[in-house]
Amino acid sequence: MSIKRMSKIVVALLIIATVLSSVSMVFADDIVIPSGKNPTNTGLQTTVGNVIGIIQFICYAAAVVLIVVLGIKFMTAAPDAKAEIKKSAVIYVVGAILVFAAGLLLNLIKNVAKDTVVS
Repeated sequence: MSIKRMSKIVVALLIIATVLSSVSMVFADDIVIPSGKNPTNTGLQTTVGNVIGIIQFICYAAAVVLIVVLGIKFMTAAPDAKAEIKKSAVIYVVGAILVFAAGLLLNLIKNVAKDTVVS
């Protein structure tokens, strides 16, 4: 597979990941439906939510920093070293996509678990 085709695939996957992560953000208030149950978060739910948020932030920051560092290395490298950097870039980009996908999956699991506990 050529580098141009691989880069097009990676860019398309990054665009899809960005769109999916922006779709998951909702800036609205919760609708409270009166019922006999108390839908407040327990201490465990809050703690797990905070831990997941911290882990996601650290992973996202690490992925972005690594790709930026790799880009700087690529721009400052000699022509001979650029081929090696391109090979490692594919690994880093796939890893970053997996990190973002894992974050989306964690949010999905958290939301499903929250809905099951509340319902």
